[in-house]
Amino acid sequence: MTKSSGRLYCLRMSSIQLLPSCIADQIAAGEVVERPASVVKELVENSLDAGATSVSVKIEQGGKKLIEVEDNGSGMSREDGEMSLLRHATSKIHSIDDLFALQTFGFRGEALAAICAVSKFQLLTKTDTASHGTLIKVLGGSNKRVEEAPANTGTTIKIQDLFFATPARLNYLKTDETEYRQIARVMTQFALAHPTVSFALSKNDKQTLHFSSANNSQARIQQVLKSHAAHLLPVKSKSQDVQLTGFVSEPGTCARNKTHQYLFVNGRAIEDFRLAHAIREAFVQSAGIEKHLHPMFVLFLTLDPILVDVNVHPRKTEVKFAEPQDVYGRIKMSVMKALQSSVSSPQSSSSFSTPSFAAPPAGAGVFGSPKPPGPKRFDRQEAFAKQLFQQHTPTRHHGVSRPHNIAQNPSLLRQGYGGQAAETPTALNLTLIGQIDNKYIAAQAEKGLYLFDQHALHERQRFEIFWQKYKTESLQSQKLLIAQDINIGEEDVSLLHEHKAELLKLGFEVAFPTDHQIRVTCVPSILAEQELTHSLGDIIKYLREDRVGENVTDQVMRKLLEYKSCRGAVMFGDKLEREEMQKLLDDFQTTQWRNLCPHGRPNHIFLAFEDLNKQFHR
Repeated sequence: MTKSSGRLYCLRMSSIQLLPSCIADQIAAGEVVERPASVVKELVENSLDAGATSVSVKIEQGGKKLIEVEDNGSGMSREDGEMSLLRHATSKIHSIDDLFALQTFGFRGEALAAICAVSKFQLLTKTDTASHGTLIKVLGGSNKRVEEAPANTGTTIKIQDLFFATPARLNYLKTDETEYRQIARVMTQFALAHPTVSFALSKNDKQTLHFSSANNSQARIQQVLKSHAAHLLPVKSKSQDVQLTGFVSEPGTCARNKTHQYLFVNGRAIEDFRLAHAIREAFVQSAGIEKHLHPMFVLFLTLDPILVDVNVHPRKTEVKFAEPQDVYGRIKMSVMKALQSSVSSPQSSSSFSTPSFAAPPAGAGVFGSPKPPGPKRFDRQEAFAKQLFQQHTPTRHHGVSRPHNIAQNPSLLRQGYGGQAAETPTALNLTLIGQIDNKYIAAQAEKGLYLFDQHALHERQRFEIFWQKYKTESLQSQKLLIAQDINIGEEDVSLLHEHKAELLKLGFEVAFPTDHQIRVTCVPSILAEQELTHSLGDIIKYLREDRVGENVTDQVMRKLLEYKSCRGAVMFGDKLEREEMQKLLDDFQTTQWRNLCPHGRPNHIFLAFEDLNKQFHR
C-alpha cells in the first residue's frame, strides 16, 4: 500500500463527527450564493414576499464590495428579524404538503443564513406598528449584535465584502462589469414578472436601471425591451390546467444573442433549455430561423403548483414539471399559432432592410380571404414557363402550377409545419420589372417596390410543396435495386439501432450487419433522388445533438426537405427568362411563409414609394 493510499484508508476509518455550524453554513452558502447576483435574487425575492411595491438595489464593484437592498414591505419584528438569520427558518412552510403548493419565492429559509456566513451582514427592519426599528449586524456568521435603531417601515439589508471569509470563492468571480450584468438581468427579470412594483438599480452611486410601476405586463415589456417591443407578437393559450401568455419576436426580427429571452413559471424566472428549444422549434417548423439567430420572447406560464416542483435546484432557477412533454408541446404550438398570425406583406420601410411585419391596417384581411388576383400577364406563354421550370421543380409538371391552391379549391387547407391548418396569405398585385445582376428579381406593387432573392424565394416555394406533399400523403418507401452498405462509427450504428422505429416511419428500412456498418434497402420516395449518405448524416446529427422535443419524424423530415429544396432551386446567379421570373411571382401569391426561406433568411425586401419620394425630397 502506498503512503497516500494509507492516508486515504485512515481517513475513511476515522470516527464520524458533525461539522461545526460555521463550516456547515459556508458549505450551504456555496449552494445558494454562487455570485453577487445570487444574493440580489434571494433578497429581492424576500422583499416581494413581504409585499413591497418599491425595491431599490445599490452595488459597488459588481456587488463584491457592497450590495444594499431596500424595500417598503411589511418589515419584521425584532424576534422575527433574529429568527430569519437561522438556517431553515421560514414563515412559508409548515408541513410537507406546503412544499408542493408553493405560491411564494423565499421559502427554504436558508438564504439569509448562507449570506451571513460569507459576508459582513447588516439588517435594518421595522413594521408599521413598531415605534422603532431593529438593527442586526453579523460578521461572517458570528459576532451577532442586535440593537434598536430608527427606520422606515420595510427592510434594508446591506452586504459588505462578499466572500471575505472564503477568499478562494472570491477569486472565482468575474470582472465587476460581468457581475453587474448578471445583477442587471436578475433585476430585469423581476421587473418583467412584477409590473406593478417599482425597481431601481444603482452601480457605484449612479442609477443604471429604473422601472417605474406599470399597469400591466405589456407596458412593462415596453419599458424593458424598448424598440424591440415594436416587433413582438402576442401569445395566448389557456386550458384547464395551464395558461400561457406573453410575446415572441416576429419572423425575421430575431436577435444575434439570447439576451432578450425571458421565461417565467408561476411568476418565477427560470432557465429551461427544453422550453427555450420548444420556442425555437416553433420558429424552425413555421417561418424558419437562421442558425446564428435567436428568437426574443417574454412568456409567462401559469399552472397548478402541484404540477411543478420548484425545489429541484438550490437557487430555484430550474423547475421540474409533472408532464414535461405536455408543457413543451403547449408552448411550441402556441408560439406557432402566434407566428402564423403574423403579417405576410411588409409595410413601409425607410431603407432597404428586413421588413418590419407590423400589424396591417384595419380591413386588410391578413391571412383571411384572398383578394382577387390582378390581371394575368403572359397568359399565352404560361405553358412555356412551366416547361422551363421542370428542370428546377419536377413536381410542377403534372398540370398543376400551384399545388393545393385554396383559392381554386376551398376544401383543401394548407397545413402549417406543426400539422395545424393555416389560411391563405393575402394576394398582392405585382408587376414584373426584371432581373438584377442575375441574382434578384424586381417587381412593382401598388405602394412600393419589391426586391426578391431568387434562390431564397424559389427555395421557400419548393419546400412548401414538398412539405405539403409529406403532410397530406402517406409516406411511401422506394426499394433500392441494390442494397447500399454504409460504414459509420460504432456509436452512430448504436444510435440508429435505438431509433430504428423512427427510421421506419420515415421510410428507411435499415439492417445492421456489423457494429460499424448499416445496410439500407428502402428509402422514402420523396427523397429517392437525394444522396443517401447526406440524408443519413443529417438524421444522425439530429438524433445525437438536436433532439429535445417531440415528433422525431417531422423534425428529421424537415431537415431533409430543406436540403432537397435548396439543392433543386434556381441558384443565386442563374440568368432567368422573363417567363420564369413571372412564374416565381405568381407562385409567391400563395406561398404560406412568404417572408423567409426555410432556413429563416429574408427572401425579399420592400421599399415604399413614400420613402423613395423622401429620398428625392419629393
